[in-house]
Amino acid sequence: MNNRSSYLIGAALGSALVLAFSASANAADIYDGGYSGGLKGGYEVPAPDNRYFYVKGYIGQANPDVGSLWTEGFDDTFSVHHKDIKSSPLFGLGIGWQARHWLRFDLTGEYRGDALFVGQDTYTGFGGGTNEYQADIRSWLGLANAYIDMGNWCGFTPFVGAGIGFASLTVDGMKDVNVPNGGVGYGDTKTNTNFAYAFYAGFSYDVTDTTVIDLTYRWSDLGTAQSGTVTAFDGSSSISGVHARNITSNDVMLGVRYKLQREQPAVYAVK
Repeated sequence: MNNRSSYLIGAALGSALVLAFSASANAADIYDGGYSGGLKGGYEVPAPDNRYFYVKGYIGQANPDVGSLWTEGFDDTFSVHHKDIKSSPLFGLGIGWQARHWLRFDLTGEYRGDALFVGQDTYTGFGGGTNEYQADIRSWLGLANAYIDMGNWCGFTPFVGAGIGFASLTVDGMKDVNVPNGGVGYGDTKTNTNFAYAFYAGFSYDVTDTTVIDLTYRWSDLGTAQSGTVTAFDGSSSISGVHARNITSNDVMLGVRYKLQREQPAVYAVK
C-alpha cells in the first residue's frame, strides 16, 4: 500500500468519525438531560455500569516509511535516490479496561512480520560509484493506549486514541552491493529498541453484548533501525552499520474485543 492509499484511508475514517458523531448528537435528543434525566415518554434510564475488563486480538497490514538513510561513510558527494520498507502483516493481542462509557485503556503487544528494506545511493567521491542496500526488518511493538468512544449509533461507535511505548526493530541479512566497483558488503544482525508512539482513528461495531469488532487506522513512529557492522566480502573495509532513520508506519487493523463483564443497564417506568 503506498502513502497516497494510506492517507485516503485515514481521510475516509476521519469522515466516518464526523458523520457518526453528528448522528450521535442528533440521537441524544431522545433524552431529557442525558442518563440522569431519563427518556422521554415516562421511562428513566440510569447511567449504566460500563466498567469492565476486555481482551482483544487483531490482525492488519503495516505500511512503513523511512525518513532518511545514513551510514558513517556518507559525505557531501552522496545522494540517496530511494529508501523504502515494504508492507508486511502484523498480529497483536491486548488486555484493556473500560473506565467509562466513553473512555477505555489497554495494553497491546504486536509482532510485525519480516519486511523488505531497500535503498539506493550514488556518490562522486573516490572515483564514483553506487550502493544498493537490501535487508529484512522485523519488529515488536508494545503500547499503552487510551481511547475516547464518541457515542453509539445503531451499534457503531467512532473512536480516536493515542498510545506510547516501545518498538524493537531487528535488521537481518543486510547486503550492500556496489555494482560499478564490483564490491559487496554483508551486515551483522542487530536489534534496536526505541521509544514509540501512535495515534488512532476508527470505529467499532457491537456484534453482541459481549463481542465488538474494531476497524482501525493507526499512524505510529517507531524510531530508527540499524544493521550491525557491514564488512566488505574481501575484508578490505567496513562501516558500523546502515541506518534507516525516523521510521513511521500507516497501519490498517481489524480486531475483535471480548468483554469479560457484561453490561447490565436497567430500564424501568417512572412513577
